Amino acid sequence: MRGDGQTQHRTAVNPMIVAEYAELMRAGVEFPPVRLWWDGADYWLTDGFQRLAAAKSVGLTQLAAEIRPGSLSEAQWDSYAANGAHGVRRTPEETQRVIRLALRHPNAATMSNVQIAKHLHIPEATLRRWRGRVSSPGDEDTARLVTRGATTYLLQTARIGRSGRARRSKSPSELRAELGSMKEACSTRVRRVLNVVGNWVFGGAPPAACLGALERLSAPWEAAPGSSEELSDHESAPPGTKPV
Repeated sequence: MRGDGQTQHRTAVNPMIVAEYAELMRAGVEFPPVRLWWDGADYWLTDGFQRLAAAKSVGLTQLAAEIRPGSLSEAQWDSYAANGAHGVRRTPEETQRVIRLALRHPNAATMSNVQIAKHLHIPEATLRRWRGRVSSPGDEDTARLVTRGATTYLLQTARIGRSGRARRSKSPSELRAELGSMKEACSTRVRRVLNVVGNWVFGGAPPAACLGALERLSAPWEAAPGSSEELSDHESAPPGTKPV
């Protein structure tokens, strides 16, 4: 379980909160599961750092966890929503840090202020002020997610009001959007492979780690050629728990 992937946005773990949680854990109180993202090589913690610290302080070796498949980049985006609506609320300094990181994340390029603010659990006006500070003409959005009725689609905005240009290479945000669409349309087995590929392409994990993850994922296919059995998203994860 790793917490060094820029998914922790507390200025510091609060020792008083950790001590309080530890006493409750000793008394047998059950806490909500922490949240982890499995990228094919590592488990990235996005929500539950103080619960984890409390569990370690009382000698627990296992902790209930919700495990989601996805890249480190996806884990980082998820971490920006942590503690926005539950747990120990973020300080103003922590909220500002989360806003800055979220606005520089590739996902933000395809989202409106309302969508980002909803994800971060902050007022849209606050997000709008900060977006004006961290954006520059060179960072103008080239695509935006648009919802019309029950349909959500990616609207290309770079060419609106402009004359035709030579075809350009796809931006990272466009590639991420396409990768997300592929994950939604594919089988569970292929989705796990795409998670690892996305980590390699977008720098979420070193090449050696990604190669090792692909080798592990391919092992069941080589052992049972022709099998149609689907791999579970959580095949490599202990169900419901992860060693501290």
